Amino acid sequence: MPSATLVRPGAALLLGLALAAPSPAQQPGAPTTRTVRGEVEPRTIFNTPDFRQDRDLWTDPAYYRYNTVGQLRGMAIGTEPIGDSGQAAASRPYGSQGTGKVGALELGTPYPFQTPLEHYEAWLKEARGGTKHTKDTIPDWSGRWVGGPSGLNGGPNPASSVAALLRPEYREFFVQDLKAYTEGRIWGAGSFCLPGGFFAALEAEEFIVTPNRVWILGAGNGQNYIRWIYTDGSGHSAKEAEFSKWHGESIGFWNGDALIIHTNQIRGWKGGLSEFSDGLETVERYRRAGNRIEGEITLYDPEVLLRPVHARVRYELDPDTRPELRPLYNTCTDTNGPSAKVHMDERGLLNERLPGDPLYWDSTDPRPWRTYLNESDRRYEQYRKSQRR
Repeated sequence: MPSATLVRPGAALLLGLALAAPSPAQQPGAPTTRTVRGEVEPRTIFNTPDFRQDRDLWTDPAYYRYNTVGQLRGMAIGTEPIGDSGQAAASRPYGSQGTGKVGALELGTPYPFQTPLEHYEAWLKEARGGTKHTKDTIPDWSGRWVGGPSGLNGGPNPASSVAALLRPEYREFFVQDLKAYTEGRIWGAGSFCLPGGFFAALEAEEFIVTPNRVWILGAGNGQNYIRWIYTDGSGHSAKEAEFSKWHGESIGFWNGDALIIHTNQIRGWKGGLSEFSDGLETVERYRRAGNRIEGEITLYDPEVLLRPVHARVRYELDPDTRPELRPLYNTCTDTNGPSAKVHMDERGLLNERLPGDPLYWDSTDPRPWRTYLNESDRRYEQYRKSQRR
């Protein structure tokens, strides 16, 4: 249990950019407890002086005080819940006990397949090559839908259940993110007005279904999403023409009224359980049942995941058809302003940060959120030390 004086430290968000410093080496035999005013407390993500020393604890639910990923993220606000929707509704006091239960949601795949191609081809064989629809037989998925995948952040499981699925390098990235969440330092692609990546495109609003192609569309506050699923039997691009794409390349087929999709060539980014690599491939299946589209997705990413991961996907037909709720074309700068590299300087002039400026954003950085988060860690620790003086 935390001490009665445990509070979330410091400010909500510190901005910074510098080259990422190398991670401190793990110190073997790092203590798993600490003594506060004569009382022994277990080491947790809330009281650790350096989370990187706690590698042996990262898969222990007690290290996170049984908080789920969503509950840890809610500590960014650090209060009792506010309202009934959004992050404020999930807000929690810093360091509070969570409700995560190990095994509450199975995160591993229920299927025996070892590769995405084996998975996709098995379902294609089951469908006897796929159903050839016409414009008169194609399923009707019209309307505006709300929903997406559930459980890809671990759902009701403690955060340790997600950590246990990740290989060591990505497990460290994941725990670093969690610790920053609890301290109000949330960094992601959206912090830089960059694309949300593949998993953002799973939050669909509209499906345009034709016999040879399906389009999946979505719109958020900062950007729009589109996926093209080719169901004409043309297959994937030739190997020599493949390259990583924000939403990957998707092909599919119909088994009666169920749509099966295989996506490869996905650009490695942030989303899903944590981060993912260019090697991520997915197999999805969707079927309309009344006013719902029920689906599932299996993730294959051997660079990141110790085993394939599975999640349910659901979309609900929105009965509200008011014109003002129609999707809009948005850009991140509509909401968040221009890139962090463009700023007003001390003379009041519009200027651009150049290499060497500690707040310079390198557009070729494959993990800009990690670069910012490492610098944020450094500055945050300096800030906390200054407050203790």
